[in-house]
Amino acid sequence: GATLKTSRLLLERAKELDLAIVGVSFHVGSGCTDPETFVQAISDARCVFDMGAELGFSMYLLDIG
Repeated sequence: GATLKTSRLLLERAKELDLAIVGVSFHVGSGCTDPETFVQAISDARCVFDMGAELGFSMYLLDIG
């Protein structure tokens, strides 16, 4: 997984390379039973979607593993 800071750097690099970024993928672990873990992961994904939008990406896919 990538931190939010690293995600921003990756998105910026993808923009430089003219790549099409369509979404975010995460996996909290198959044994995870804590709903708050999912809440945090989805919140972080929202931040990445927002970063992508700022850079001009039209992201539409959220893969929760």
